[in-house]
Amino acid sequence: ATSKLSRDHHIVRSSSGLITITGGKWTTYRKMGEDAISAAAHAAQLRAKPSDTLNLKLHGWTEQIPTGHESVYGSDLPQLQAISEGDPGLNSLLHPALPYRKREVVWAARREHARTTEDVLARRTRALFLNASAAIESAPEVSRLLAREHGRDEQRRARDLENFLRIANAYKFSA
Repeated sequence: ATSKLSRDHHIVRSSSGLITITGGKWTTYRKMGEDAISAAAHAAQLRAKPSDTLNLKLHGWTEQIPTGHESVYGSDLPQLQAISEGDPGLNSLLHPALPYRKREVVWAARREHARTTEDVLARRTRALFLNASAAIESAPEVSRLLAREHGRDEQRRARDLENFLRIANAYKFSA
């Protein structure tokens, strides 16, 4: 079981001098990198120096922590909100049962290279996993917004929607 695997990381130096890092977890990647670089520097007999990434802020970092669903956009939140300034309709929810706004679809297309309705509703927003029925109901609007953003014709938009619906229907619960 994966729960029994070690979450610690280990640095190994082979007889040829190859430095290998094993184990670890996503949340400690910076410390893992620092330890690997330190081991390599030690092996090469380089002088020790503090990590350059110790105070490096990741994209999206902000000192003012936003609240609400869109807080996940961090420092990009004002840019996301600006999308709906030119088109107030983009400020509306995709579906009343979901926290996502239409502007998030546009953002995903413009800034995150989202190309399909499935990409937006399954990977960018996770709507398909939160509420498959609501995701299916919002899919026509998502495909319309994506088609507009990417300059697609009606045939390609319809094919994208059809592909999503075929996949999404498997996520619906039947009682």
